Amino acid sequence: MEYQNKQPPEGINTSKQHPFKEFSTLLIAALALVFIATLVLGVGGGWLAGKLPISAENKIAALYDITQHTDTAEHPKLAKYLQSLADKISKAQNLPPDMHITAHYMNSPTVNAFATLGGNLFIYRGLLERLPNENTLVTLLGHEIAHVKYRHPIKSLGRGVLVGIAMSTGSANAQILGDAGLLTVLKFSRDMEKQADKEAMQTLQTLYGHIDGGAKLFKIFHEMRDSMDADEPAELFSTHPLDQDRIDSFTQTAKQKGWSETGNLTPLPDFFEKAFE
Repeated sequence: MEYQNKQPPEGINTSKQHPFKEFSTLLIAALALVFIATLVLGVGGGWLAGKLPISAENKIAALYDITQHTDTAEHPKLAKYLQSLADKISKAQNLPPDMHITAHYMNSPTVNAFATLGGNLFIYRGLLERLPNENTLVTLLGHEIAHVKYRHPIKSLGRGVLVGIAMSTGSANAQILGDAGLLTVLKFSRDMEKQADKEAMQTLQTLYGHIDGGAKLFKIFHEMRDSMDADEPAELFSTHPLDQDRIDSFTQTAKQKGWSETGNLTPLPDFFEKAFE
């Protein structure tokens, strides 16, 4: 048999599909894979982190001196009052014995409060000085303590760290863990925020026999945005439910559960306002 060196047909390695269309298809497939992987890692990381014992979470929090910039020591009377309310709310929410809440006062005009690892709550002067009564303050603290009760900080941290590590390599991993270790404001989902709102309502009902003063917290946020001429972000792009939805939820919940929306409001102690002078 005579050997023949046949040439391959022309265009055998050329796709009949337009190069741009082929590139677009590959790009969309790659982005879809990244999205799915991120979603799986995010959900999985949060789920795994939520299974950590509370003692392990406390040890993680203890690795960082997260109280070094607080102003609690300079305002002992106010700090004692906030802690006493936190203890009372913890009991009302039936927190586990090894889940201890520590309230920290921040002497800053920032209008904010947040919960982080190890049961640590940070409450800013800018928000406290806007509160009209103890009932509204209990709503605020009850909401943040509920985040701790349902392990939202550790779930949020676990989700973010796992996704960050998967998307980075080498020294970048250490940076991600370092940033996460700052334990500042963690991002909670809208479902987490709604769960914390419901627990705060239940806390009000348990402690006062009504939920009056609770919706005022979210009216304050709404009024503040109006005064600053700041538009509220669309719910789709915001982790928090809309202010009006949260206000309306108090009325809806009261009707569903047969709770009273009105009742005697407990005034804040006399030293409360003086602490901000």
